[in-house]
Amino acid sequence: MPLMRVCRLPLPLVLLLTLASVSRAGIIADYSNDGGFFTTNSAAKVAIERAIFDINAVISSSFTAIPAAPRTVVGAAGTNGRTTATFTHSLAYSNPSTGATTTYTGGLAANEIRIFVGARNLTANTLGQGGPGGIGLGISTSSFSSTELTAALASATLQSNTIYGRGGDGPVIGQLSTSIDGNSVLINYGNTIGNLWFDQDTNNNGSADTPLVLNDFWNFDPDATSFGNKADFYSVALHETLHAIGFGTSKTWDDLINNVGDWTGANAIAAAGTGNLLAGAEDFAHIASGILSPRLDGTGLQETLMSPSIVLGTRKKLTELDVAFLRDIGFRTTAVPEPGTILLVSVVFVGGVVARRRRVAA
Repeated sequence: MPLMRVCRLPLPLVLLLTLASVSRAGIIADYSNDGGFFTTNSAAKVAIERAIFDINAVISSSFTAIPAAPRTVVGAAGTNGRTTATFTHSLAYSNPSTGATTTYTGGLAANEIRIFVGARNLTANTLGQGGPGGIGLGISTSSFSSTELTAALASATLQSNTIYGRGGDGPVIGQLSTSIDGNSVLINYGNTIGNLWFDQDTNNNGSADTPLVLNDFWNFDPDATSFGNKADFYSVALHETLHAIGFGTSKTWDDLINNVGDWTGANAIAAAGTGNLLAGAEDFAHIASGILSPRLDGTGLQETLMSPSIVLGTRKKLTELDVAFLRDIGFRTTAVPEPGTILLVSVVFVGGVVARRRRVAA
């Protein structure tokens, strides 16, 4: 059986481009940029909603609200605030249907992470792609003295970190860094918005597939226990949603990889007994192939959800090791993996950067 790719997006170039009421993350799917894929294939919408529901049931982090545009933060210093530093932030993502950089002007409620979903024509064996959005920063100042400017910039930086860090209850997705008149401005931002899309050209003929062709390729039923040689939409949705919230795509993730490519996060190491857990020198965004872990639902062992590949005709669910990685990058979770539950088997590395390929059964 051939093996399919599931890719994540690289982090955006951040400077080119946005107290919780309940203790529960609230990832939501936004279909406003869908070109018709989810309208035509309503079962696909059921599958992605189920995947997001299952992730929300595991993550218990809280995130502060973010205001709608204009997103302006003002730091002031001096008599009557005569020196000011005004930071204007923007949120942007890749349109899931067109690829165009798109600005999001709305706000985010407490705990909300908004992911824009859709479909595109993807090449070769790629099933889907996902990643977080980015935050832009514009700065204007009015200064009467260098000392006052330093204080005003420090105030605006602190406010921006407080708002866009989202309470620090999750990974640092990226970092905004610049210097104003010798004053360093450094803003770490957390989860805000994301984007992901699925393959709608499964026969690679350059055109969007008909519903008949799509249904012949994809298994859209999240409750199906057998679906022949089809690609499981639920599994891909789980995988790409985790990429969209920082798994393999965040600054925190990158900071936990040492200079020889080993993972240094305590939770995954405790669960697996080793830090040699990533998918090879060309792909540090996935768990290595061939590592088995118990499913959270207690139905046995499987290769981790966040390995680079998935065999057609099979389903992947969240496993204890996937959750251990989520804890390492800063999420609070309701499921705490027990040490020593992970089975390390022979690792088979697959080619390609951040890719899932079809596996051929022996």
